[in-house]
Amino acid sequence: MRSLALLAASALIACSSSAPGEAGVVDAGAEVAVQALRASDYCEATVELFCDYYLRCGRIVAATADECRATFLETCNARYEQRYVDLEVAGLLSISPAGIQACRAHLQTVACERQLGDLMGPCANMWIGTQPKASPCGLDVESFTCAPGTACVLGLDLCGTCQSASPAGGTCGDGVTCEADSACVSARCVVRRQVGESCSTSEPCVAGASCNAGVCVAPRIVAEGEACDATHRCPYRSACSGGRCLRAALLGEDCTDRTCASGRCATEGTARICRALLDSGASCATASECRSASCVRGTCRPLPDGCFGR
Repeated sequence: MRSLALLAASALIACSSSAPGEAGVVDAGAEVAVQALRASDYCEATVELFCDYYLRCGRIVAATADECRATFLETCNARYEQRYVDLEVAGLLSISPAGIQACRAHLQTVACERQLGDLMGPCANMWIGTQPKASPCGLDVESFTCAPGTACVLGLDLCGTCQSASPAGGTCGDGVTCEADSACVSARCVVRRQVGESCSTSEPCVAGASCNAGVCVAPRIVAEGEACDATHRCPYRSACSGGRCLRAALLGEDCTDRTCASGRCATEGTARICRALLDSGASCATASECRSASCVRGTCRPLPDGCFGR
């Protein structure tokens, strides 16, 4: 369920579900609301926008907008928001009002098959990092800590370094990477090809898509109960189990034969029940049990994790 943050999510222009106005026109009150947002407001501020997008594109197991909102808020607050809060407290990132506005406008109209991850495209700019070039960064949300003009390049240990990022047409290599929508080919940043466009070794596809017979192809999102594999992905609040997309359990629901969407599956007598993830300071066996997604020597620890202490 990463992308419900991020991922994912995870409306964005303000804590309002009202319809947007004309492109580029922002209500003054909405602008103030956006500027006042903190990481702890993230899920409540983005629920409407993301649910509109998920329901339009068949990206979530939910029959109504109310069901989508309830699932999104439970999962986003449980799995993702604390990680952003930790990084904000550490002074490593903040919410970007301009990035929020751009993401909202983008997700209202983007073709479903071209948005392969929630925080891709303009939505990748919802967070502003503070880490300058040559500073440490990490996997997943910790990659957003790199300052504008840089990008996190991961090593084999899944820890990374913020490197200068060139736009399309710029040079790359020797400590210089490319912006997210470009790839480094023969020391030059080239724009990644979108789903449905032609591709080759010199014209790679956007991240998440593959070049098949000269055309960029994305994994297909299938419905709950349908067959799933590497090219047929399950929608949010479901997981691929036994070759089928099975609905995941919410907090308080039985998880004996299915995964938890927003918590951890705990044994209680003879039952298996989804319970809330653990706060920092609690004992843990794996990182997946912690709200911070960081378990160090048997204890849930707040982010940033070990990559930042190198």
